[in-house]
Amino acid sequence: MVVTMSVNPMCGYKSYVTAVSEGRKTHIHIRTDCGKLQKWGCDFDLLNVELSNQNIPYYELIVKSMKNSICDNCYIPPTVMNTYWVENEKISKTLAAKKAQIPINIESIE
Repeated sequence: MVVTMSVNPMCGYKSYVTAVSEGRKTHIHIRTDCGKLQKWGCDFDLLNVELSNQNIPYYELIVKSMKNSICDNCYIPPTVMNTYWVENEKISKTLAAKKAQIPINIESIE
């Protein structure tokens, strides 16, 4: 199965993250119009791991972020992880498909 999620954060750049499980790795493809993300990398692989080692792919993204500067509040790294988890059945595909969109609401700013 192939999982694709879209992100349209406050910065205004529209991005799509696609995850495809390929044996012992998951290929991530990011389609975006953000120049920083294009430098960060739009095609890479994350290792498939057991739930007990779930921080390994996230650690790989942190290292990638440190090597290539993206905005600190960028929504793409968490979207990559969510796409990765759904593709590898760490998050229920049925539940993800049912929710389809998860809004983030700003309740107040003081």
